[in-house]
Amino acid sequence: MKQYRNITFSILFGLTLLTSCESMLEVEPEEVLLAEDYLGDDQIDARSALFGVLSQMQEVVGQYVVLGELRADLANVTASTIDELREVNNHDISTDNSYADLTTMFSIINNCNFALEGIDTQAYEEELLEDYASILRIRTWAQMQILINYGKLPYITKPIRTSDDLDDTYPLLSFDEGIDQLIANLQGVMNVENVSKYAGSLGFEIFKMIPDQFVLLGDLNLWKGNNTQAATYYMFFLNKAMFDGRNYNLSSNTITVTENNDNYTYSDGWADIFDESVRTNEVIDYVAFSEQFRQPNNSFEVVTKQLQASTSIITNWNSQSMGYEGEAVEDNRDERAKLSATIEAAEPLISKYQYDYFSWTRVAKVYLRYAEAINYAGHPEQALAIVNGIFNNPNVDPVDAPIFENEEWYLNFDMEVYYTVNNSDEPVSGNLGVRGRAGLAPVGLDLDLTSSTAIEEVGALILNEAALELAFEGNRWEDLMRFSIRANNPDILADAVADKFITSGDAGTGATIKQKLQNPENWFLPYTIPDNFVSN
Repeated sequence: MKQYRNITFSILFGLTLLTSCESMLEVEPEEVLLAEDYLGDDQIDARSALFGVLSQMQEVVGQYVVLGELRADLANVTASTIDELREVNNHDISTDNSYADLTTMFSIINNCNFALEGIDTQAYEEELLEDYASILRIRTWAQMQILINYGKLPYITKPIRTSDDLDDTYPLLSFDEGIDQLIANLQGVMNVENVSKYAGSLGFEIFKMIPDQFVLLGDLNLWKGNNTQAATYYMFFLNKAMFDGRNYNLSSNTITVTENNDNYTYSDGWADIFDESVRTNEVIDYVAFSEQFRQPNNSFEVVTKQLQASTSIITNWNSQSMGYEGEAVEDNRDERAKLSATIEAAEPLISKYQYDYFSWTRVAKVYLRYAEAINYAGHPEQALAIVNGIFNNPNVDPVDAPIFENEEWYLNFDMEVYYTVNNSDEPVSGNLGVRGRAGLAPVGLDLDLTSSTAIEEVGALILNEAALELAFEGNRWEDLMRFSIRANNPDILADAVADKFITSGDAGTGATIKQKLQNPENWFLPYTIPDNFVSN
C-alpha cells in the first residue's frame, strides 16, 4: 500500500503550497491574497496559484528525463549511476523507487484543482479566463504524464482538503478514456490564450512556461490515432505562431555544409539551441530555475553525471551522411552527435542540458510530430518533405515541393510566411526541414510513395529522425510506445530497448528485457490504486 500512502501525502502536501510566497518567481507576501470579494471565499490569488504550480514543475524535470529516456534506447547508465537509476534502466523498478513516485504529479494536479475552483465565475469570465485556461493546461500536462507512465488515470477534479476526502468515489480512467477526457477538457478553453500579463524575470517568459493549447491537443489526438485532427492542431499552432511574429521556423541554428575544391566544412550553429540563454525561436515551452530565488536545479547533477549516451544512438548518428545540395558528401557523420554528448569520452555524458532551464518542447519536436500525423493520415510524401526540407532534394525544385497547393489545407505551408521568394515566386530560403537544418543528406527519396508500405517505411524514418534530433529531451519512451501501439507491434519498442544493451555488450540483459517488453502490460509503472477509484 505504499503507493496509496504516496497519493495521500501528495494531496495533503498540496494544501499548503498555494499560500506560500516561495513561488516560481519572486512574489511579495502582500501579493499572495487578493481582496476578500475578488476570488470568492477561497481567496486564492490567481497569480500566486499559477506561479505555485509552475514552481512544482521544476521538481519533476529529473523524473521526466529519467522515465522518458533511461527506460528507452538512447540513454544508459554510467559507472557511478545510483541504484534507483539502474533499476529504471533495467526495467526492474522497486516499490520505493523515487523516480516512480507519483507524489509531485498528484500534488500539481491537486494544486491546479484548488486554483480552478478558487477562481470564481464572475472573475473567471471577466478577468481571469487566461489564468484559468493556463492552470487547466498545466493540470492536463501532468495528467497526460500519469497516463503515459502508468497507463491509467485516477481522475480527480476537485481539491482534496483532508484525508477524509480520499474516501469519496472517483473515476479510474483507462488510457483511451483518459485521453478522451483530457481532449474534452482542453476543448472547453481552446480559444483562450495562455496568460501573458505577468512579467517574467531574469530573461525568462511566463507565457512560455505554460504548455501550449494546440500542441497539447495535437499530442493527445496523436495518441488517440486521430491523425488528421492532430495534424490540424499542429498546423494551427505553427501558423498562429508565425503570424503572431514568433518565428517557429527551422531556418536558424543551422549546421551549414560548405564546399571548397571537393573539401567540406561544417558549421555548428545547431548547438546554439542549447545555449545558456533560451532561444525563443526554437524553444516553445520550458521550466526555469534560479538560485537567486531559491529554486535550484536539483536534477542537473543527475542528468549530466549519471546518464550517458547509449552505444546505439552513437552508432545511429555515425550511420548518417552529411549532405550538400541534396547529395550525400560524407558518410558516418552527424554533427548533432558531438553537440549532444561528449561522444569521444570514455563515458559520453549528455551536454544538451543547461542549469538555468529545461526545454519541455522544441520547435523540431512539433514538426516531427506533425510529420508523424500527416504520414499516418495518408500523406507520406508531404511528411518526408517536412523531415528533409524542400531545399534538400536535387530531383524536385523547391517550388514543386508537396507542401504547397494541396487540397487539404493542413498540408500547406504559406510560401510567403515560411519562405523568402524571388521575383518568380519561387522559395529561395526559409524552412530547411529537420535534416536540412542539420546539414544532412535527405532520406527516403527512393521510396515508391504510392506503395502500400510507404506509410510504415516513412513512419520508421520519422521515428528514427526523432531519436537523432531530440535525444535525451525526455520524449523517447513515449515515442517508442506510441509507434508500437499504433502498429500493434510491441517489437518496435522491445527491439529498440534491447538493442541498447546488445550494442553495449550485454546481450543477456538485452534478451531478458526484450522478452519482458514484448508484453505491453510491462510498459507501465506499477502502483496500487485504492478501491474507491472505480473503472467504468
